[in-house]
Amino acid sequence: MDSPETLCCACYASSQRAPPTNVSLFRNPQEEWLKSREPSQKHGTSSSLGIMRQPWLSLAMGCLFQLLAVAESSPLDQFAIDMFFPIQKAAEAAEKAKRTSLSSFEASSEEPARPKVPRRFGATMAVVTTSVGIPAKGSGYFAQDVDLKASRMEIVAPYLLPQVTTNMTTLSVGNDTWIETGGSQHSQANCRSIPMFGPQGFHDMFSWASDPAVSEYVGQRSVAGRSCTQWRLRASSSIINETLCADGDIPVELNISMKSSAGGVTKETHATYQFDPLSTEVDSSLLEKPYICDHVAPPCENGRGVGPLTLDAYVFHPGLSAIDYSIEDQNVADLRGDALFICFDLLSNQSSFADHNYSLISRYSLQLSPAFGQYAACNGYPDTKPKGPVCIGGDTRLAGKEAPFFGGEGESRCADESPLGFWYSLPKAGHCPPGQAPSTTASESGCTWSIIKRAKTIHQTCLIKDHNFLASCKADFAQKDFARSSAALSAAFESEDFSKGGCPDIGGPDSKEDVASFVV
Repeated sequence: MDSPETLCCACYASSQRAPPTNVSLFRNPQEEWLKSREPSQKHGTSSSLGIMRQPWLSLAMGCLFQLLAVAESSPLDQFAIDMFFPIQKAAEAAEKAKRTSLSSFEASSEEPARPKVPRRFGATMAVVTTSVGIPAKGSGYFAQDVDLKASRMEIVAPYLLPQVTTNMTTLSVGNDTWIETGGSQHSQANCRSIPMFGPQGFHDMFSWASDPAVSEYVGQRSVAGRSCTQWRLRASSSIINETLCADGDIPVELNISMKSSAGGVTKETHATYQFDPLSTEVDSSLLEKPYICDHVAPPCENGRGVGPLTLDAYVFHPGLSAIDYSIEDQNVADLRGDALFICFDLLSNQSSFADHNYSLISRYSLQLSPAFGQYAACNGYPDTKPKGPVCIGGDTRLAGKEAPFFGGEGESRCADESPLGFWYSLPKAGHCPPGQAPSTTASESGCTWSIIKRAKTIHQTCLIKDHNFLASCKADFAQKDFARSSAALSAAFESEDFSKGGCPDIGGPDSKEDVASFVV
């Protein structure tokens, strides 16, 4: 189900309640936010830029476009990109513009005083992002300390389905960034460093607006009943546009729109961050790396002492040679999870299937220990560029599991059901030898997953083009039930009768001996 040069992310916790609004300057927004996010249930049932006159602007934008290329990622990290990527990359562009400025601008005597946002503050916020034409609305908390070079962004938002609420905290300290997922409490949350997002670390989100060299005044606005002055990044263009509306020195709204192009496809992302009245009181522990970021999650307690379960697992993969059939250090999915993965890739115009020779879809019958560990993001095959597979952020022996888009307490790792299905990671170190299956003590030692058989392999064009899979995806995204795409994927593997939605089995290696010599 994964694709090279993309990130297979994890899933986040359920917290149905939004943070309070209209927080007083004399109250602690973080305390209010923490109180409000107590889970209501145990787990979720849940391009060309044209000619630019200022060379420093061109240089800054060129740098940003390279960063945007990194963001041409798979749906597995889409929530993280939608919520965090715009504000991070826009800040990087502003910093680059300030460092490379060759021109001098002076503030007009007719414009209001420029905002000098406090160097240390915290505030609750509302977030709206739009990707694949789907708006996602969330609530959260933002804090930064410029002197400590640290920032924290917490966001809770329903994603795709109302009952699937995702929870993500992004912490940047110095040159490092971690993403904490899976719950409001450290006992449930997971933590990962995600290098695929490009350069990591702290970036001041607001200081550009105080510098006439990189910002310009564009008028007055009213945001949620609050009057504010609007400032625009001078590097803004048809590719990126960033504005800050501030009430004096207090940030009210940050707006970012970006376009990125890859393979002839243009992708648009929009993000709006509205800040409640802020406080300069910030708990210092919130800007420190938490303990969980140095450890993976423990095995699921409900899987200890239990024998293996059987799973029909689907995987999108290349077909250049026999080794492309290997699922060691790869991500796979159940029926609904893979249907969602394929749909999101198609609807977001990622084109990863065609661009990276991901021509085949296989179904395997697997045995997995239910003592699931932390899900690993796995990418690439020996035949892809960059060469893979490479897995990050998960357990190196235990089979990993998560619900898509961070849904559910503990990423739904130990849950039996998820309305979006599940994604799995299969570490090479946990692969059972031929003829063996995971034991009841797999949580402590030994192998954690085995292959019963490769049931069938089809060419992706049969499903996607011949059976017009995209139409099912569009209907499902409109209805928010994903039944049609799941049924279409199932039908492709149930028979070879085209009239019933079936696809022919193109064959493939079924044993280690075959893997050494079989070529598609």
